[in-house]
Amino acid sequence: MIGTDKYSYQSKLKAVDPTAKLVMTAASLVLCLSTGGIAVSLFTITVFCVLSARAGGTQPSVFLRLMRAPLIFLLIGTLPILFARFTSWNGVLLGIRIGADIYGLSAQSIWHGVELIARAMGCIASVYFTVLSTPITDLLLALRRMHVPQLLLELMELIYRFIFVLYETANRIYTAQASRLGYHGLRRSFHSLGELISTVFLKAYRKSDRIYISLEARGYTGALTTLPPLYVSGKRIYAWCALLTVGQFAIFILERSVSPF
Repeated sequence: MIGTDKYSYQSKLKAVDPTAKLVMTAASLVLCLSTGGIAVSLFTITVFCVLSARAGGTQPSVFLRLMRAPLIFLLIGTLPILFARFTSWNGVLLGIRIGADIYGLSAQSIWHGVELIARAMGCIASVYFTVLSTPITDLLLALRRMHVPQLLLELMELIYRFIFVLYETANRIYTAQASRLGYHGLRRSFHSLGELISTVFLKAYRKSDRIYISLEARGYTGALTTLPPLYVSGKRIYAWCALLTVGQFAIFILERSVSPF
């Protein structure tokens, strides 16, 4: 298992009804997006980090490490918001004049940039709570019970499967190249990387074609039907969801009363 799979299968919340976890994630997502407060998002991140650690058994360091990758992309993506355009120097903390306009930082642009990052990170933390405690098979079963279109579910399952096919194929090719000094030197490394990229998709395509033929040979008609396991009741998840919602609303009201913008 790679990525978040090993954490979801090791989670103490693995046997809990995934529908409850999806509801909690969806409710938190809606509130983070609609309120947009920095304090609300930080509260949401803290709650899900604690729940993943205390209830799910996932180390806080793992949760925070997974949050680091999207944070880097968000920091890059919010640069146009942080560096706004102004017509005068009023309110500009740091800037430079280009032509008739001034480009720089103001207290309001910094606040809005931080608010956007916090809002996105709160949503990501909500999703990670479900991802780190729910295997993909259970997640698909829960979505099927929510009447998500069958075609979409089948595509999700097949795409998820072929992520591992691509990873396994690329790993074997890389090991073979590295054992023959294929990455010794910059020029040889680029050449080997190009061969790896061109070869891995051909091999993955052939393997996927063989898998599809084997599915048809076993009576595949466009749906992968599996029996749902017996889940533990998600009543405590719904209780956590209610408490989290109340806490988010309370912090939102308090934050708006003291917000400078």
